[in-house]
Amino acid sequence: MNNKNLKIAFFLPTLNIGGIERVFITYANYLTEKEYDIDFVLCKKEGKLLSLLNSSIKLYDLGNMQLRYSFFKLRQYMKKIQPNVIISGGDFPNLILIISSLGLKNRPKIIISQHNYYNVETKRLGWWAHSTCFLMRTFYPKANKIIAVSDGIYEFLTNKIYISTDKIMKLPNPIDVKDIKEKSLKLLDITLPDKYILFIGRLSYVKNLFLLLDAFERGKLDDNYLVIVGDGEMKDALIEKTKKMNKVDKIMFLGEIENPLPILKRSQLLVLPSFSEAYPTILLEALCLYIPVLSTPTKGAKEILNNMAGTYISNDYYNIEEFAKLMENGVKEKLDPQLVDRKISLNFIDVIGFRIQYEIIEN
Repeated sequence: MNNKNLKIAFFLPTLNIGGIERVFITYANYLTEKEYDIDFVLCKKEGKLLSLLNSSIKLYDLGNMQLRYSFFKLRQYMKKIQPNVIISGGDFPNLILIISSLGLKNRPKIIISQHNYYNVETKRLGWWAHSTCFLMRTFYPKANKIIAVSDGIYEFLTNKIYISTDKIMKLPNPIDVKDIKEKSLKLLDITLPDKYILFIGRLSYVKNLFLLLDAFERGKLDDNYLVIVGDGEMKDALIEKTKKMNKVDKIMFLGEIENPLPILKRSQLLVLPSFSEAYPTILLEALCLYIPVLSTPTKGAKEILNNMAGTYISNDYYNIEEFAKLMENGVKEKLDPQLVDRKISLNFIDVIGFRIQYEIIEN
């Protein structure tokens, strides 16, 4: 079948800044270049990442509604437009897509992607987290295919959600190297220090940012600053903590930034102190720009870095002294470009996109 005759839809709540959103934009732009007819279906047509979509991608706004109210509008979209394939990501969008599609006469191929597992953050939700796992066990088998972005997610789906292995496709997050390098050269409209350690991500409990602040306070890091890019529910608490620190004048909170790659390119070290990461694309982006990285021992970080020279993984999530020492080492590190290129080659969008085409869409 000619690619132009195949309509592929992506379903998400918004295009606010987030890992899943960036991954789906990379997929959609790649498939557009391969001449597929691409729709982006959003509960609310909003978000700083909207501008990253290829101009030929059609946007469908379900009515400026919250995700939990989108069942009927999403079902109406599928009945009217009849996409051949529709792809979603995240627990709740996945569940809503599956339930909305049940019983349709011309049901599209339902592809869901799983980017997180039942972890330290999810457990804090108590009974709601258990309910989510129950719903996943009930409805996930009704999808045509489930994308697991990492080995840890694959194990979670098979061992905790009891999904048959023939339903699951392991597909790591893609990176568009050319796009990353081009965007990293954009001019910045903010003034940054000459040397800095960088965190990029949500300011949430699971990111374990108190460890980062404590380690930065203790570390002998010369004239390095700490730059934090992102927003979230922990922002106020983190700012209050920094006010009590000796190095308060060397810590910068920049908030959400649509394109943080120029900031990443100029950094001495990217740090990811999380309690849990499934497959953090930001580590791949740092490697792509040959920036040294330091992470806590999350499953995703270990899978990506895998004892790679020039990268660091701590032994646990709480040892401030160890993390400070690794930061001291990391800011002096230099990566071998040839080694990095070999390491990340399986994540290139041409490789991942080819698999999306022929193992999911055309299969």
